[in-house]
Amino acid sequence: MPVITHHHHNSATQQQNTAPKENTFPCSYARGSTPPARSLFKTILTITVGDEKRPFLVHRELFCAISPFFAAALNPAYSFRESNASTLALPSARPCDFEYLVQWIYTRTLTHEEVAGPHPAYFRLIRLWILADELQVEGCKNAIVDFMAKTADESNSVPTPDDTRTVFGDEGSVRDGCGLRGLVVDLFAWKKTDHLVEGHEDSWDETFLRLLVARLKRAVWTEKTRHPPWKSLNERCRLYHEHNDQSTCGDSEKKK
Repeated sequence: MPVITHHHHNSATQQQNTAPKENTFPCSYARGSTPPARSLFKTILTITVGDEKRPFLVHRELFCAISPFFAAALNPAYSFRESNASTLALPSARPCDFEYLVQWIYTRTLTHEEVAGPHPAYFRLIRLWILADELQVEGCKNAIVDFMAKTADESNSVPTPDDTRTVFGDEGSVRDGCGLRGLVVDLFAWKKTDHLVEGHEDSWDETFLRLLVARLKRAVWTEKTRHPPWKSLNERCRLYHEHNDQSTCGDSEKKK
């Protein structure tokens, strides 16, 4: 989990004049109903990232609305911050990963020069998923597994041994049983990867190999299922997505 440090003004006058009132603090959005989009771009917040403290200027209301993490970190009721605090620090995050997250938040796209082409750099998407999980940006995580599945099909590729160690090993901090792990295992189980797994010069993560063998042994994948599960929206949602409110992607499609 990223370490947070806070920076704010110490003026007693400012503290007195900017004390938050009940139900008026902008970061209450993430705890209740979604606010109108037009109200999400009012206040500039500076987030400094990494040891080098690279600054990112973002909209406070937008980040509070999209992430319970930011809603709590920027709410004085939870973090003892002043209501007008304009800077938040994430010293343990990588600036390049946070920049990718900002791209998704503002554009809802995951296009990246290192992911495009015949040899996608899956580690970019994997590290972004880890950051989005830590910062509780649920929509970004679900978009990543969808994009990974699409990229794997279009490039006929799978993650590397290093990627499996990030996803399944201790270094990556990817939660056990999460959808990202399930997708990676399914990609290897369904695609023709036998020679790749057997002959690659780098070592594969042991947990990944164990889960892959177990998946291949299950009759549900070899006898009852005729198509890769990631090709169906309902199956992708059921197996790989996360929804804190118990809804599904199918529910959101029906509302459109």
